[in-house]
Amino acid sequence: MIIEKSDFPHRQVAKLVKGTVVPRPIAWVSSIGKSGIPNLAPYSYFQVISHDPIMFIISIGLGAKVGKDGDKDTLANIKETGGFVINMVSASLADQMHKSSLIFPKEVSEFEKTGLTPVPSNLVKAPRVEEAVINMECELKQVMELGDFNQVIGELVCYHIKDEVYLENDKVNYEKYDPIGRMAANYTHVRDLFFPKDI
Repeated sequence: MIIEKSDFPHRQVAKLVKGTVVPRPIAWVSSIGKSGIPNLAPYSYFQVISHDPIMFIISIGLGAKVGKDGDKDTLANIKETGGFVINMVSASLADQMHKSSLIFPKEVSEFEKTGLTPVPSNLVKAPRVEEAVINMECELKQVMELGDFNQVIGELVCYHIKDEVYLENDKVNYEKYDPIGRMAANYTHVRDLFFPKDI
């Protein structure tokens, strides 16, 4: 099957693409606005885009698509306070992460709904998820609207990793980390590691 751009309006190409570009890492973003109510939401359109300085990009959909008047709560908070935290998702936190993806009113904190613990960050106003084994504090560098998504670019300013996940020479213990990824409508474990054979 071949689907050219002229056929896109008649097919669910975005659905096919989401099922193709997998597994995707999940940025579990905690943020806080001027109201002081912490927010927590997962985004799987997420990636590292630079090493020097270390920067990430997170794509956040338009608020109107989920019934929000204006920006989604995460983006609104990031714009107001200029920072956020990317909390990485281990398999043990999958249920709480998924619950935090539900749409709650702005005055409701996903931390309370999921039973997770917000703890202060070192350099940004947004709290971290205490239960996550890795947290990355980021300062907002730029927001760009491309298509029907806002591209949020943040620079890493503080990296947290629990001792049991840290290995010597600045490596990550994947067995202890036990990360998960996003597929199309579901999730996957990232446990079957291998090295390709030389050809």
